[in-house]
Amino acid sequence: MRKLAVALILVLGAPIALASTVEEQAKQSLEMWEPNEVRVDGESLTVISTERRITDQVYRAMIVSGLCMGTLPRPNSLDGVSEIRILNQFGHQGYVFEGGAEECEEINNMPANETEIYVLGRTHMHTNQ
Repeated sequence: MRKLAVALILVLGAPIALASTVEEQAKQSLEMWEPNEVRVDGESLTVISTERRITDQVYRAMIVSGLCMGTLPRPNSLDGVSEIRILNQFGHQGYVFEGGAEECEEINNMPANETEIYVLGRTHMHTNQ
């Protein structure tokens, strides 16, 4: 009976523990941008920036130099993430990167001059009215 209870706690608590781990590791990776909020909603990692407007340069830097390079020392830091939302301080405008750990691994292994095209090819805009 005790083993069953422990197993249930582990199975039901794993997504919560994974989410907090992903959030904490993303916060560390994005420390230089000082995001207002980092949260995981299902398979989406959402980053609320301090910027009033997210430009494509800020977006690419946060994805490539922040989150993807952050996976080098912590390869499992984006496990379970299938999209990354980089949004302005109001959460109304920004960009969505369609990818997670696998795509970051690809970015980390490609020449620097190819990352911009790769990232933009997996990106769509986010607007909330």
